[in-house]
Amino acid sequence: MDFLRRGARWRVALLGLTLLLGCRPSPPVMGVVEEVAPEEARILVSREPASPGGVLESAWLAVPDPVLLGSLVPGQRVVYRLREGSVRPEVARLEVQGWASEEEGWIALPDGRRVRARLAPAFALEDQSGRPVTLADWRGEWVLVDFIYTRCPGPCPAQTQDLVSVQRGLSEGARAQMNFASVTLEPEFDDGPILQAYAEAHGADLSDWSFLTGAPETVEAVARAWGIGSSMEPDGSIGHTLHSFLVDPRGYVVSRYSSRDRDPGAIRREIELLAQAPQPGAPGSDGAR
Repeated sequence: MDFLRRGARWRVALLGLTLLLGCRPSPPVMGVVEEVAPEEARILVSREPASPGGVLESAWLAVPDPVLLGSLVPGQRVVYRLREGSVRPEVARLEVQGWASEEEGWIALPDGRRVRARLAPAFALEDQSGRPVTLADWRGEWVLVDFIYTRCPGPCPAQTQDLVSVQRGLSEGARAQMNFASVTLEPEFDDGPILQAYAEAHGADLSDWSFLTGAPETVEAVARAWGIGSSMEPDGSIGHTLHSFLVDPRGYVVSRYSSRDRDPGAIRREIELLAQAPQPGAPGSDGAR
């Protein structure tokens, strides 16, 4: 009988422990706010991988508290717990711990925003006049980089015209800090004189705009490093990714514009806003965090 009573007590104790563990709140999770969607009352948070070398995970979390939601911005490092029993992942408690670091891929822009950014891939090419040009030549200034070729049947001229509109519309102060660089995707054909003729035909001011070419293997490596895919089409044209990139004075790519969202007015406003703000320090300095 004592044995049975002891067994019953153990079963009760085990049941109590199980219920206690089941009622425990979820463990705290550390992450970084990647995106805030106020209209959907949720945030996208990236979480550190479970093991060294693992893949960064991200998840959308519902934030029912409007005050808390309104205080969150990308780049904040947070610690949060999820609400037990919710149909979708929902924040029960969240505390902001500071800012994600530059080493984690986050930098501060002059206007106070934090963005995920990477150092722009280096290049060493020649401009339309045959002068050597490297990306490092523009360190300390802003650069808008794109990729075109002069025999392009339509998309490249349209992109060039949009950036000409940006160049012409900038204020004197912003223009003084700004450079444009267009890299050809057909260096076998696009030599210096051809690039100069293309630039003049489209109204580009070459005082701060370089049209760049080089050895085919060098240009191909540059395009690949910048994530520009290209392929030869049956009609002989080059199909390629239509992206332009805004590089800050520290050498970080801070904005990317595609053909779908390349609004010259919006690009111009962003450049004006950033160029007028005090500049953070060089990579690794306190101002960049």
